[in-house]
Amino acid sequence: MNMAVVPKKILIVDDDPVIVETLAAILRDSWETYIVDRASNGADALAAISSERPDLVLLDVALPDINGLEVLRRVRSIDPRIPVIMITGMADRTAFTEAMRSGAFGYIPKPFDIRQIEPVVAMALERPRSTGR
Repeated sequence: MNMAVVPKKILIVDDDPVIVETLAAILRDSWETYIVDRASNGADALAAISSERPDLVLLDVALPDINGLEVLRRVRSIDPRIPVIMITGMADRTAFTEAMRSGAFGYIPKPFDIRQIEPVVAMALERPRSTGR
């Protein structure tokens, strides 16, 4: 019986290509095998989430078209089982609180320590995909 491990799909949503490629490189260099997709705005992210159903979304709060918190709420309505980790350069306690209330799995501030990415991603992917809150 073949017990091949199916790679987890991760969608990175950020309008800064340097952040996106940094996160993709961190995930590519990890011990796990991930399929990484990218979106630079909320509309593209929501389209990808609807069609691809990623295993995890790394989502920037500040996007050019739709606020990341609104994207988070829409992800919850598309599929509440998809864990979402918010990423932001804004040191805003209100945004953090709102993200967690809206169902974010976690919150990573920018600039981030690259060593903190892999453990948070691993925890989010290990969590059973329950039906939400």
